[in-house]
Amino acid sequence: MQFIKKYWWLLLVFIGSFLCLNFVAYFHNYDDPINNYGFAYAIARGEVPYLDFNLISTPLYAFVTSLGLFIYNNYLTFLLEQSFLIAVCCLVLYKLFDKKITIILLITILTLYGNIIPTYNFFCFFIMILIIFMENKHNDKDYLIGFLIALGLLSKQTVGVFFVIPSIIFYHKNLAKLKKRFIGFIIPCSIFLIYLLVNKCLYQFIDLCFLGLFDFFNNNGIGNKLAGIKYLLFSIVGLFVMIFMLFRHPKDINLYYLISGFFFAFPLFDDIHFAMFLNCIVIAFLPYINSKNKSVPVLCTLIFILFSLLLYFTYPIELVFTTKLNHFEYLIHDKKEYKKFLEYNDFLDKYNNKKLIIIGRYSMKYTLYSDKKVDYFSSHYTGNFGFNGSEKMIKKIKKMHDCYFAVSIKNLNDKNVRLQFDKKIARYIMKNFEEIANFKKEYKIYYKK
Repeated sequence: MQFIKKYWWLLLVFIGSFLCLNFVAYFHNYDDPINNYGFAYAIARGEVPYLDFNLISTPLYAFVTSLGLFIYNNYLTFLLEQSFLIAVCCLVLYKLFDKKITIILLITILTLYGNIIPTYNFFCFFIMILIIFMENKHNDKDYLIGFLIALGLLSKQTVGVFFVIPSIIFYHKNLAKLKKRFIGFIIPCSIFLIYLLVNKCLYQFIDLCFLGLFDFFNNNGIGNKLAGIKYLLFSIVGLFVMIFMLFRHPKDINLYYLISGFFFAFPLFDDIHFAMFLNCIVIAFLPYINSKNKSVPVLCTLIFILFSLLLYFTYPIELVFTTKLNHFEYLIHDKKEYKKFLEYNDFLDKYNNKKLIIIGRYSMKYTLYSDKKVDYFSSHYTGNFGFNGSEKMIKKIKKMHDCYFAVSIKNLNDKNVRLQFDKKIARYIMKNFEEIANFKKEYKIYYKK
């Protein structure tokens, strides 16, 4: 009861997060959030990551968010779970930095809510905050800290792997402390390894999450494309600022964890991935900000509320609930886009009783709408198929028979590199199989005997 009186505002954070994710920031409910929901949806249906579908990160977020889907498998549940995680994250940050955390609300506005969207990136950031809390408030709980470091690794391997470094730097002379952390660390990692071995998907895990990084970096990194140059520069500046802070405050263990947030942005360097790194940069400054001015938290909160209301009520489009889309009945969306989704579905459903595979960004959505099994074609992104992935998928297609491929001509002709659409696979299908139908020059259906 005392907890409720003291932290009543957490209910407002939970409700506010849900309203922002579903209503105000509806435009984020594409791509990564949909894919992350799709992975949780698949696990709730009994599918095995890496074996049945191409998850390119360690799977903890998918497993955690699948829990609520056993009760009600809907995107609404997924957003409620994310809102709960945001509220808990705020509670932990409040215990660390008190009301100064309201400054993060300004970052949420600045990134147009990109720093709170439901992906495994946010969950890895959430685990990072839990570790920082333990390091600051319960540094003697080494088994638990080691356990949390492992959870960070199991949330996103390319960021979580760096959570090991602070312990080595700070406690390399205290072998007893390191031993406890290692024991705590090895327990969840061993459980995950056993899971991979039992399900016979260890090789697929290594291929997708480690070997596939070479394909991902080569095809999606900033080195090949200049679209994200702005966020590359922002990220480098942020990294140098944090390194400078580290030289000024070498005993601040928080900084060692937060610097690893740079790898949220790497190698895509777009607005969404940079938003997660920006969270880390701001939190690095919080201990050194004077919090005597009591009006700042109120002002930050008011600015956030007013901005959110203004943004929602000034959208130049009509928003509706996607009531006719299975698993998305309570999602708000642009009415024109919603009508287009229904048209796509009507067209594609003609082939749904046959073996239909979508080659495009709409693949995961259609898989979910149609209650189909999530597979390697559901998340159709360059670099998401493991090492030499495009060729592997083409070989897979060559072995398939009596199936239909719906190729997104719109995605194929789009020059936006951020789409990560694997055009090599699409062009192979178009070149080698018979075209039997097309829809408004946006989709073409190809048949393979």
